[in-house]
Amino acid sequence: MVDSVLASDLARAGQAGIRSNFEIQFNNLQNTLIGRFNEQVDTINNAQSSASHRITALQETSKKLVASLPLLEAYREGNRNNNGQLEALQEELAALRATISDDDNVTADEVAAFEAKRDEAANRLNNIYIFVHNDFNDGEVIQKLKQSHAELAALQPVVGSLSGDNSDLTTFLTDLDNKVANAISTTSNTITSVLFLETSVQREFAVADTELLELTFEEQEKRNTRIEDLKADLGNTLRVISLSFEINSSFATALTDRLQQAPPPAGSILNIFS
Repeated sequence: MVDSVLASDLARAGQAGIRSNFEIQFNNLQNTLIGRFNEQVDTINNAQSSASHRITALQETSKKLVASLPLLEAYREGNRNNNGQLEALQEELAALRATISDDDNVTADEVAAFEAKRDEAANRLNNIYIFVHNDFNDGEVIQKLKQSHAELAALQPVVGSLSGDNSDLTTFLTDLDNKVANAISTTSNTITSVLFLETSVQREFAVADTELLELTFEEQEKRNTRIEDLKADLGNTLRVISLSFEINSSFATALTDRLQQAPPPAGSILNIFS
């Protein structure tokens, strides 16, 4: 009886030690597997995807398109402002010509009126800005027009006949009128062309951005799926190890219990020796 109890106690003590060692080893194994899992996740996240080149190209395209829009808008607005100034200049040149064109005779009063109108027109021409964009060629109409500024500012009629004494003046004004009209037409066309390009850029950006989002989402979904698979494998491995130990532990417990004799029934003479 004593031998049986002793064997049972030793078996239980040994089983408790085994469980303690298992828990330590299981914890170490779990940390090792988790560390390996984290490395695999990093590898997946840092791996170059099959669509990485296309994604990079789309990102670069999107950046260029986004960067081009403010430049296009500034160029368009600059030309729009110039167009308004050119139309005002056209009206001022018409008023300038009217000061001396009532008849063929230019008087001193008309000369004074001309000088005042001339200064207004010259000042406006001087304040028209030059805008340049690599994607557009406007024939440098504004630069060429502004080359007439000095001559316009110095334009001086004389008292006498319009057709004779001031013929060079009227010829210059006619040429300047033509330059302004050409500048207005070209600037107006430029504004329309820029608007068209802006719309095209926005449309192209929308297409690129949509494809980029789709590819990025698909790649992330693939990575998430692989990571979830790794998680499932890790969980299954740990469960199998734990379950295997629990089965072996239960088997050992059953063996230990069999080493312990059952107590004799109450009132049995065997109780005297227990």
